[in-house]
Amino acid sequence: MSAPNVIVLGAGLAGLGFARHWPGCRVFEADGEPGGHARSHEFGGAWFDRGAHICHSQDEAWLKLVGAATPLHEMAKSTVLNHKAGRWFAYPVQNHLFDLPKADREAALADFLAAQEKYRGREPKNYEEWCRFQYGDYLLENFYRLYTAKYWHVPMAELATDWLGGRLLPSQVANIVAGAQGPAEEKQAVFRTFRYPCRGGFFAMLAPLAEGVDLRLNKRAVRVDAQKRIVAFADGGEESFDSLVSTIPLPELVGMIPDAPADVRAAAAKLRALRQICVNVVVGRENLSPANWFYVYDPEIDVSRVSFPFSLSGERNGRTAIQAEIFLPQAARPDESALLEKALADLGRLLKFPASAILAAEIRAYPLSYVVSDLARGPAVRHVRDWLRGRGIETTGLFGAWEYVWSDRAFAGGRALAQALREPRP
Repeated sequence: MSAPNVIVLGAGLAGLGFARHWPGCRVFEADGEPGGHARSHEFGGAWFDRGAHICHSQDEAWLKLVGAATPLHEMAKSTVLNHKAGRWFAYPVQNHLFDLPKADREAALADFLAAQEKYRGREPKNYEEWCRFQYGDYLLENFYRLYTAKYWHVPMAELATDWLGGRLLPSQVANIVAGAQGPAEEKQAVFRTFRYPCRGGFFAMLAPLAEGVDLRLNKRAVRVDAQKRIVAFADGGEESFDSLVSTIPLPELVGMIPDAPADVRAAAAKLRALRQICVNVVVGRENLSPANWFYVYDPEIDVSRVSFPFSLSGERNGRTAIQAEIFLPQAARPDESALLEKALADLGRLLKFPASAILAAEIRAYPLSYVVSDLARGPAVRHVRDWLRGRGIETTGLFGAWEYVWSDRAFAGGRALAQALREPRP
């Protein structure tokens, strides 16, 4: 399929990963800057990302590629907490049962140990069974089901397990038993160590990836003629291609192709994602929390995850930057002013600061953030991508492959696609 006229839709990390390994291709980005979901912006004297981002990759080639771009704050031991019902406890909860009240601790441990015997050797069919088999019913019902409802807005039994790699770790009996008997140092969590730019937000370490790329900004694709191999853009321009690489959302791409058949459109319609709301706040007080970030289990609090950008970057300036994330179904259209007001009040109660200490606050909505890895995702994605591939269209990245991937893996996916397309087809 190797061809000289290759164009790429989307200048996120997957698109840049492809372009850097396919010289001569042209990259068309709908927005005015590259970066996609990894972009950062400055507000109130602090840098905020599109949700919590850190570099915890162990890929030496990736670290060498991005590590020279800007000075990095290296955190040898992260502090990650959970909050529920006025109580703070370490992350992940199953490794720190000693932090819970005695009755809860004993119930959780007994249920966990029983689950190890009851479900040994059984293969879970969905995320609900995975959590039950790994942790037992107590932790499932009192923690994981609560957080899933807030974050994913999908019943646990409808979620697959293909997104768990490196995020939720299989239970290690010795660690969990030890963590129930006394305070335990966290050694298992994948986020235990990380790197983050000292200035400029997460994208500061990634911006050089766009250097040397033939990048066309403010070029939003609106129509793809797969037969004539032409992409039409919102500004009236058109581009021909021999091969098209798309990193834009699969449902959006299918909607641009007039002759996409009904079965492909139906498969694309099954794909779900989350709407992400970020409340960014700067408070004129320091040391509001010992955590780099924390998770909120309380159902009555809309916020699911809270991170501290100055803590991530290592900056000390007498203030605290806070980013609170709220996740909603993609179709949701909330009252953003009401969400902002409630989030600020909830953060004030959690972190014990008065409204008068707030120096700056904003709310930003991202209509598409994390893809939902439900049981329908895998078959639907394969059906759509196979049909596209047969028409000279390859897809990659978070939204192009419709999979929950980290930044280094998104870039690597683009690179791998470029390498694969160079290989002669049998």
